[in-house]
Amino acid sequence: MSKNVKIPVTFHDITTVLMWDDSYNKDDVRSRIPCGKTVSYWLARAFTLANLKKYADRGQYALCFFYQKKLPTTEESLKELQEHYLKEIRKLKKEVSQNTLSAAIDIKSIIEPVELKIDIMPCPPVLMFVRLNMLCDEAHSELRKLYQFGTITKSDYFRKRRELFKPLNKFRADFASTVTEAGKLLRSLTAKEATNDASS
Repeated sequence: MSKNVKIPVTFHDITTVLMWDDSYNKDDVRSRIPCGKTVSYWLARAFTLANLKKYADRGQYALCFFYQKKLPTTEESLKELQEHYLKEIRKLKKEVSQNTLSAAIDIKSIIEPVELKIDIMPCPPVLMFVRLNMLCDEAHSELRKLYQFGTITKSDYFRKRRELFKPLNKFRADFASTVTEAGKLLRSLTAKEATNDASS
């Protein structure tokens, strides 16, 4: 893997902070879906394996081939999700601007940003994923404004928040399944080699 870099990222709610890195949860509760930090590491590893020119063993060759097939689809999903959240942001910003109170109240008194320095490998799928998390956070920030300014009810806010987070959560869960699939492939190859070694 190439060198990691630390980049500054601002989240506007503890929920999106925890979606990125569940180690910030003071109660030490972990989501069943891997957090963004974990997924970004997996994406970096997948990118590295897919771009290998020399292989240490048959297992590494198999993983290289596996991720060469999977990464284009993953990157396409990330691109589509970015477009989805950009549309949501535009729609929500329009709704916020239609509430006359939005100009009268300083939102900074209600929403406190959380600034993080995240440690990532700067490769295309990882940077796409980081941007996706930032777009989801921005959309959620606009949704929160609708609730704080009295445009929607609390139950509406929580229902819409679940819907808003669902595509990002699904991507994280789907990529976790891809990593599990890669692990099974590697284990089956290792078991096969062990059987061949024992019989020779």
